[in-house]
Amino acid sequence: MRRVKALSYMTDQQAFPTSDGLDELITQLLDCGAALSQVISHMQAFEAPGLSSPNAPPILEVADSLIRDACAEIPKHHTYAELRGSAEIINQVTAAICENIFFVPPSEIRPPGASGSPGSRRRQQGRSRRRKR
Repeated sequence: MRRVKALSYMTDQQAFPTSDGLDELITQLLDCGAALSQVISHMQAFEAPGLSSPNAPPILEVADSLIRDACAEIPKHHTYAELRGSAEIINQVTAAICENIFFVPPSEIRPPGASGSPGSRRRQQGRSRRRKR
């Protein structure tokens, strides 16, 4: 069985040189997010077609356990206050992302130059197809 290692970087470190502490934090969060996304995606790929055990714990519970095990050495190199401070910063970043970045469903996006709502555009496309027949 071939083992696949998660990609370790989502960002091109040379393309985005860090200019301040916030840039460095964002770069590290993107890299961490890439690894976490791959882990969760891989678990979901097994769960969706029924390849995981029906008695398996929920994905987030398994991910929590795996990540905690993978990070077991970190508290040996940092104080409790440093870990708590890092957790608080990540909490603030998560809140800022949720409050300030808005997700728009693809169905709500109009191509440049299009007018009207997505529904009216579909109706117009249907009419123009009928006329061409």
